[in-house]
Amino acid sequence: MSNMVYLMTSLPSLSLGQVPPITIDEFNDDAKRQLSVRHYKKLQSVDIQKLNAQVGVESISTFLKKLKEDLSEVREAKAQNRQAKPERMPSSVLRGNPLEREMNIIQWQWEELQDIEAGKTFTLTEVLVYKLKLQLIERLYSFDENKGAEVLASVVNPEKNMERK
Repeated sequence: MSNMVYLMTSLPSLSLGQVPPITIDEFNDDAKRQLSVRHYKKLQSVDIQKLNAQVGVESISTFLKKLKEDLSEVREAKAQNRQAKPERMPSSVLRGNPLEREMNIIQWQWEELQDIEAGKTFTLTEVLVYKLKLQLIERLYSFDENKGAEVLASVVNPEKNMERK
């Protein structure tokens, strides 16, 4: 327990929309030094991109499982050209262009994670939520308008993209 307290008090605070104050690798290095092998293995299994659902903390496992199901429903609905009906995610986050939707989904995930960690000070849940939030910040920070425009152009006009090479 005291190592978890030290780990959490030594980490920088996170705010959505900020530049990531620490990298995932730096966080993992700190966590590996402070956590037990059992807790560190659980931490390693948590990933917001891979949506791992079996982490040993029910609230996080349920969140990741439902998120995975909702995102699958959104993709399926798009492929079938119908309105998505996610179970947990509010349909309001699915409005706007693709970038706005992605940012809305990240905002919603952030809020869900805040609810999960409420009252869970210095627990494994707080450490797992910290990692998931850090991944959300890194994802949001990775959005680049110029790179996105290049990817779109390569999809819309692949011949022109081939000419540049």
